[in-house]
Formats: sequence, C-alpha cells, structure tokens
Amino acid sequence: MAGGRTRPAMDRRTFLARTGGLAAGSLLAGGCSRLNPQADGGGDKTLRLMELYTVQSGPAAAGNQEWLRRIVQQFQEENAGWKVRLEGFQWDQIDQRAILDLRAGVAHDVVFSSPQLMAKHAAAGTFADLTPFLDRWDDKEMADFTWSPVWKSASFGGQQLGVPVGVHTRGVAFRRDMFERAGLDPDAQFTSPDELVDAAAELTEGDVWGLGVYLGPERATIELAYAPLVWHFGGDFYDPKAKKAVLVGDASLRAVGWLSDLVHKHKVAAPFSYAPQVTYDDLGLNNFLNGKAAQSFGFGSYWIEPLEDKGMISRCFPPAAGCEPGDAGMMVVPTRPKAQFTNAWLLSIHRLSKKREMAWKLIQLCLRPENLLDFPDAGLPARLSAWESADFGSDFYRTWFEAARSGRPMPPTPYYPELADTVAAALQEVLNKGADAEQTMARFEREWNDKYGGR
Repeated sequence: MAGGRTRPAMDRRTFLARTGGLAAGSLLAGGCSRLNPQADGGGDKTLRLMELYTVQSGPAAAGNQEWLRRIVQQFQEENAGWKVRLEGFQWDQIDQRAILDLRAGVAHDVVFSSPQLMAKHAAAGTFADLTPFLDRWDDKEMADFTWSPVWKSASFGGQQLGVPVGVHTRGVAFRRDMFERAGLDPDAQFTSPDELVDAAAELTEGDVWGLGVYLGPERATIELAYAPLVWHFGGDFYDPKAKKAVLVGDASLRAVGWLSDLVHKHKVAAPFSYAPQVTYDDLGLNNFLNGKAAQSFGFGSYWIEPLEDKGMISRCFPPAAGCEPGDAGMMVVPTRPKAQFTNAWLLSIHRLSKKREMAWKLIQLCLRPENLLDFPDAGLPARLSAWESADFGSDFYRTWFEAARSGRPMPPTPYYPELADTVAAALQEVLNKGADAEQTMARFEREWNDKYGGR
C-alpha cells in the first residue's frame, strides 16, 4: 500500500487484519527444500507466478494490477525469450492452493505468501529455502530487509522461506481536536494502557466513545487487541517449545480482564464492540473518521490514505517531507514492548519449481527499491534505507517506523487459524455472555491442545 500511489482500503486490509482464513487440513510431511540455484527448468521459459491481483476488485485493484503489469513487462524485456504466466487466486485461498498443488504435484515458481501461515507452509514443505540466493547479498542488502518483524515470520530452523515486500503495522490513532476540547494534551504520548483508559473516560460523552476497539468474532480480535495486551503483561498465548496454547497464564487472563473492563467496568468502549455483525472497519476506522470514537486501538497503517482523504492529516499520503497532523494524531501502542501485530505479503519460491534461478531473478526485480516504492500493496517500506528518505522523516512517519520496528508476528504454529478462532470464540463467551474468564479460557485451551498441541 505504499508508493505511487493508491492504498487499498478493502481487499488487502481485510486479509492483513484478519489473517488468511484457511480451513484446517492435514499437512504434507517433510520439510522445506534447499534450493539448487542452478535449476532452470530446461527448455521451458515460462515462469508461473501465483498472485492475488488479477482477480482483485474494488478501489485497490487498478493500482496493483498496473504494478504487476509493469513488473511482468520489465522482466520479459530484461530476460529475452522468457514469459511470466500470471495465476490469480483470491487472497484467502492462495496459501492453501500452494499447499494443495504441492500435494498434487502441480508446480509453480514464485508465490505471494502470507506470514501468518508460514509455519503451516514450513510443516507442509510448500516453499524452498532461499538461503543459497540470500548468501549472494552483501551485508548492506541483508540489513535492509532483516530489520523487519515480517522477515522473522518467514525464518524457520535456519531457513528463509520468503522475503517481505512491505510492512503493515498498527498503533493508536487519536482525535487531536477532541483531546483539545476535553482539556487533554494532544502532544502527550501515553506510556501505559491505563493512560489510554483514563483519557477515554474524559472523552466518552453521549454517543461518542473514548476508545474504539474491535472485540468481535473475527481474527482482528486476537491480533490487534488480545495479543498486544498479553505481550504487555509479560507473557504469550502460545508456547513454541511445547507447541501448546497458553490461554490461562497470568498475562492472558489479565489481558482478557483489561479488554472486558473497557466495556463493562469503565464503559469507555461501546457495548457493540463485540457484536457479531460489527466489523473491524466500523470500529477501527469509520467511527474514528466520523467522530464517534476519540481513539482507535489497533489502527492500521493501511488507513493512512483515508485520514488524508478526510483532511485529518496533510501531505502524508503519498508520503512527503511536509507531512503534518491535523485533527488526527498517531502514537505507538503504549504497552511495555510497544508491540502490535506486524505483517505483509512475502515472496516465496514453490518447492516444485524447476526454474529457481529465474524465479529468484523475478523476486529480485520486485524487490528493487524503485519497484517496492511504486507497489500500492507494499504498505510501509520493507527496506530500512527507504525510511531514511525525507518523505518518511516527519514525526508522523517516525511514529509508524517505531511501531513497525517494535512489531511482532503471530505464533509460529501450523494451526494458527484454528488458534485464532479458538481465542476469538473464548473471548466472545466472556464478553458477550459474561462467562467466567479463567474457566472459559481453560476450556478452550484444553480443546485446542487436545487437537493440535505438540504438533
């Protein structure tokens, strides 16, 4: 969603906020293969690129499709006789299709892959290890990418299964105009979640809620509300060594209590925050833009453009040196690690590819600085060097950089979709039905671990 320059507000955002949404399924045994960089597929000079843009619709589609068209044209001009065959799949099907085609013996070459599901791919052996190609990079090029939490999400057992094309992260947006009317300092940066609540109490009035936060049944709840609070309280909700969910640990229960209190005790978040029919867009973006929420917890970098369109920031989209806040401001989530869920699309090489050298050439082309800058769906810059430009030098973008650098991925389990659904269902019982938090989380922890624990 960065660069030249339309930021998708629908398809891409939905995927990143709510994760890949893949159905559970048995995994193909065997690890990911180490590449033979010399494999070239013999006389076949067509690369198969699994992508999600040729089937995309909505406001994001045109910019992404034009970028892809130019990438294909550039690759074919630079590599005489080679063609790129585009294979379009829906954003919530592309990862599962890559796994199913591996089982069926159907080869692809380059694949757009999602970090939330990289552990699933590692278990299935979907992708080849990129290390032999990355060994060709110098230290500067490596450092330009490895700073990102998204890079780490594709690292398994010394193998690198993908390279990020961007960064999507989240923070806390706040209405500077509402802060001023309530006598609050809009330039003060909070240092704890409780300070958010204190401000929200001053800002809640009538049909205006002091804090907008999504607590519904979709996966934005675990990623953007529950996980950051668990991390704040010093724990996690998955043990990667034991490969088990940890939902009744002290940090998890304190996070659940804090979220529940927003609605039921402090009454600074709307009762419909956990309603099944309300969306992340409604609570995180629309209520904020329309003055119905004074702060938005889990506000995504993919929503910078709507802030500009609404006139709440100036010269910030596309990024420019003169970027200034207006009625909207941003802060890093005020937790101890300052960590919010951070992700973006990755580029991977399918394990069955016989044209790996050329597949890597295509990936390298996509990763060129000028091409990443011009990729609408990249989001914030994947390259550290891009953040050093004047366009990203404003306080607004330095806040986003701190959020990106401090971000974290979701747990490295092949059964992450099932874990996310489990936590969301447990929270629904606590928030919507008033169920006992410890008993409810213990029951859902036990159910998930009985099915998937240790695997």
